[in-house]
Amino acid sequence: MIRETTAAEAQTWKRYSLASAGRELIGRSGGEPRVVAPPIGCIARTDAKAASRLLVRLLLCALIAGCGDRSGKTLELSGPTMGTYYSVKVARLPAGLSGEALQQGVTGVLAQAVAVISTYKASSELSRLNRNPSTDWIPVSRALLSVIAEGQRLSALSDGAFDISVGPLVNHWGFGPDGKIDEVPSRQAIAAAGARVGYQKLQLRASPPAVRKQRGDMYIDLSALGEGYGADQVAAYLDARGIGDYMAAVAGAIRVKGRNADGTPWRIAIEEPAPEGRTVSRIMHITDAGLSTSGDYRNFFKKGGRRYSHEIDPKTGIPVDQRLASVTVVRPTAVEADGLATALMVMGDTKGTALAKREAIAAFFILREGKGFGWESTAAFRRYLAR
Repeated sequence: MIRETTAAEAQTWKRYSLASAGRELIGRSGGEPRVVAPPIGCIARTDAKAASRLLVRLLLCALIAGCGDRSGKTLELSGPTMGTYYSVKVARLPAGLSGEALQQGVTGVLAQAVAVISTYKASSELSRLNRNPSTDWIPVSRALLSVIAEGQRLSALSDGAFDISVGPLVNHWGFGPDGKIDEVPSRQAIAAAGARVGYQKLQLRASPPAVRKQRGDMYIDLSALGEGYGADQVAAYLDARGIGDYMAAVAGAIRVKGRNADGTPWRIAIEEPAPEGRTVSRIMHITDAGLSTSGDYRNFFKKGGRRYSHEIDPKTGIPVDQRLASVTVVRPTAVEADGLATALMVMGDTKGTALAKREAIAAFFILREGKGFGWESTAAFRRYLAR
């Protein structure tokens, strides 16, 4: 989910300094953390009540690595954005470019991304589009159209398992800006929300850029693409400033380019999808790519003995309940990896792995097996796994 960072969250960041090792740990669960947390292992002190509220999706200190870049070569930037946080590592900073100026620029880029695609910010371009009841062509910016177009492409590829019009269902299940719910929605309520869903009900026009909704009450939710979009925007900003070796992350969506300060590919750890604790499943060696992880193991609620995750099937209107616990995807851009990870997660281990193999998508699936986990990866993904 994408929303404006609150003043309280910004204050949280002021209380902590972030240090990180050469390995990054990803294991995004989706949804909106209410409090932004510094990396586990780098917190000096916090009380138990506060710790229980702190939800971290991208850990900048892998449990197997300890804290701090002891080489002293890597510039590290971090801060709040989109209701979570961003992290940027630059292995080699060009002459004449200061860390302060870079941080200011990155913050500005992400603020602009939020202004375009947030459903939590009432003044954002997407929020204004969602409030517009017109069923005629509605002019939009090229930036917003590009993200919507990527969502529509992934919807067609996944046969609707990914659907940016799923917003009414997301809100109905308490995973959107409307806030949490106390009861499971009724069948009638789910059906009513589902009637507003369907990527086929949305038309796009490239020139001049515009969107047409078949129903005036359609509600577009770009949260499953937002963090990837943000990471890509930061990457473009770094590219424009001549930076060739970096890692740019917004929560669990990451773009990497070049090499780390040691001159080796960036090392990224995939989190084991256990609801409690943080452990590493696999280590990746990766460069010049985007990647993202989607999972159902952190953002969920229980009611009547059943577990309901934020991963909602647009076709049934109900959260998925399956063996598949998380999916990590590598693609050229983070926004594509972000959306595909969600699509494969909703499709499940059978259909999801079939699609990934058919389309030669680099994907890593973690499956629940009894009290433990198993895994499966596509041939395209195996080259990233550290031996």
